[in-house]
This record gives sequence, C-alpha cells and structure tokens, in this order.
Amino acid sequence: MRNSTNFSLLILAFAALFSQPVQAMSRTLCVYDPGGGNGDIYNMMKDYKVAAKAWGVDFKMKPYTDEKTASEDFKAGQCKAVLMTGTRVRQYHRFSGSMEAMGALPTYPLLKKVTRTLSGKKASKLMVNGDYEVAGVLPGGAIYLLVRDRKVDTVAELAGKRIATLEYDAASKKMVRHVGAAIVAADVGTFSGMFNNGSVDAAYAPATAYKALELYKGIGKKGGVIQYPLAQMTMQLLIRSKDFPAEFGVKSRGHLAKQFDAALKMVKAAESSIPKKHWIQIPDVDKVRYDQMFLDVRVQLRDKAKIYNGRMLKLLRKIRCKKDAARAECAEKRE
Repeated sequence: MRNSTNFSLLILAFAALFSQPVQAMSRTLCVYDPGGGNGDIYNMMKDYKVAAKAWGVDFKMKPYTDEKTASEDFKAGQCKAVLMTGTRVRQYHRFSGSMEAMGALPTYPLLKKVTRTLSGKKASKLMVNGDYEVAGVLPGGAIYLLVRDRKVDTVAELAGKRIATLEYDAASKKMVRHVGAAIVAADVGTFSGMFNNGSVDAAYAPATAYKALELYKGIGKKGGVIQYPLAQMTMQLLIRSKDFPAEFGVKSRGHLAKQFDAALKMVKAAESSIPKKHWIQIPDVDKVRYDQMFLDVRVQLRDKAKIYNGRMLKLLRKIRCKKDAARAECAEKRE
C-alpha cells in the first residue's frame, strides 16, 4: 500500500512538473525603420512580437533609423535578431539577399509567390546559412529611378549622369557603371540631400521615401519617377539559429508570409501618394531593353562578382517564366 501511495505521488509530481508553463526565452530584436519607433514597419513588428511568445521567445524590441548601425549591432551580438533590407542581409545570407536582384521580380504578385514558396517547411534548408537563418520576408516596395530631368528616361540618356549610389550596394555600383553613369557615393542618410540639392542627377529609392525624405523637392517641376521597377526592396528578419528554439524559423516565416498583404498595402499607399504628373511612363520597347540589361548584369554579378546566388536567380527566373513564357530570357536560359 505504501509503495502504491509513493508511486501515485511520483506520478502527481511529474504531472505538476510538465504542466508548468514554459518560460519564454528573452531575446533582443533590432528593427530598422526610417520612421524609428513610430514607423509603420516597427509597429507591424509589435504584432510579430506578440506572436513570437507562442513560439517560446519574448522579444525586447529596439528601433533603428540607421540600418548600418542595426547590422553592426547584430554582428556584435547585441541583437539576436534583426530586421533590415535584403541588400544588407546579403552579406550574411547570399541566397535570400539575392531576392533583390536587379529586375528579377518586376511585379508584387511575383514577389509574393517567392515569399510564400520560401516560407514553407520544404524550403527550410535554403533559408539557413551557417549560423544565420532568414526567419521571414516582407515587401519593402519596388525601387524606382528618380530623375531631376524627366527627359532622362532611357538607358542611353543615363550615360554621364551622376547617380547617388549606396556605398555598400555592390550590385547598384555595377549597374551604374554598366550604363556609363558616374557613381556618387552615398548612404541612406545622405542620398536624399544630394538629390534634392542637385549634387546628383538621379537617385533610386522606393515610393515610401518620396514623402519621408522629401524627394519631391529634387523632382521639382522638371523631374519625375520612372515607373519601371529596378528591383524589389525587401525587409528580411535575420536570426542566429542556435539562439532560438527548434522550428522557430519556419513558424516565423509562415507568420510573416501571412502579413505580406498588410505590408504591401502600406507600400501601395506610398506609391499612390506620388502625384500622377511625376510618374514617367516608358515605351514597351525600352522596357525590353531594360530587361536585357538587367539580365546581363545579373549574370555578371552571379558569375564574376559572386554577389548574387545562382540558385535564387534560377528560382526567380522559373517564377517569371511561369507567369510569362513569352519573355525572351525564357528561351535563353542564362540563369
């Protein structure tokens, strides 16, 4: 009888032990948002923080208006997770960072398709590179070329023009050289001033920067925004896998993939805020020239510069050609 009582007590003890709520691990999440703690991106990540608790992580969020500092703090271990652009992520994870390849995703539906594909469990291995894992992707907006003179609307007319080029963006440097334009080194904090005061003839940015950075001042009455995407900016969540619970990455990617439309709504609202008179439409024949130029540059950045990941480029090409098999590149199969 005594042994039976002891056994029952043991069972109760184990039951009590396993019924205790699992303590969520505390981690710091650094979030790059030009609007800081009041920005749309940061506010969206507040909802993500709530969801992450169910996966065993209690995030302490820290806003950054300087993306370089956010990246350096992550590298130094001050953040275990960081949200920043795919261009910045590329130094840690070339596959995922190559989603922002020049001309590779001309529309938002194509970007959504890629994001959904990579959020699935089958793609988990692709999202890990050594210690680093991309735990989600959100749309940041198409990158457009802004010019101070709307007559500069073809590739040929860019030759000799001064373009504000992000100093850490090797792909954009290659593109600027490819069209024969002059690189004027800039960063996120300086390019808008250069464009607005006339130090450069052109700059590239998503529509979300139009009002936030007052780029309409540089456009003035003679300039405009060429309405043909150079690339897709993405916001990517990067983590160190070893510092998070098993399966955290796939749960996180699935959650953020469901937030794609909410993030895109903010992007489209910014695009709609640009006056119609400032948009510059280009003929279809010029679009074909842009597409060919983008393809040439992507191949060079894959083979010679080793900046773009070949497997990602192949995936993006497959998605483009499934949507539009008539594209010339679909027969060439260079990617």
